[in-house]
Amino acid sequence: MASADKLINTYVPEKDVFALHFLQSLSNLRTQNPLNSPDKSIDRVRKIKKAAYVSMARAAGGTSRLWSRALLRRAAKDDNKSVRFSRRKRKVTWKISSKRKRSNQRAPVVEEAAERLRNLVPGGGGMETSKLMEETAHYIKCLSMQVKVMQCLVDGLSPK
Repeated sequence: MASADKLINTYVPEKDVFALHFLQSLSNLRTQNPLNSPDKSIDRVRKIKKAAYVSMARAAGGTSRLWSRALLRRAAKDDNKSVRFSRRKRKVTWKISSKRKRSNQRAPVVEEAAERLRNLVPGGGGMETSKLMEETAHYIKCLSMQVKVMQCLVDGLSPK
């Protein structure tokens, strides 16, 4: 848990930044594949989904979060491009030896839940639990913002 003097940064990017990136991506998608092209609908859905995730990662600051770097790296991999991000200084942490007896019986349950989270959050595979919780909180806020923006787009474009 975070102490009172150390605040967890869970800043969520503004909706308009995400909306701008997403609309630009959709516009590029439309010029590349016009609506009357024989592009398969499943492929089109996949491209729209990718545009939404990349836009969300870019709006979150691009490489400032581990999950956003993982999404951008995955998108570049899908496009057969290699992406290299500048190396950041990593905080050195010490892991408690698993050979030690744990006094807390709930620790295996917490680790099991953390492992499930690591599988859900992009780039969560090697995170320690406290960093994982911080990244998860930010990722959930960004996903919530993404849903709200997309709902506004649907509401604005649907006939009344």
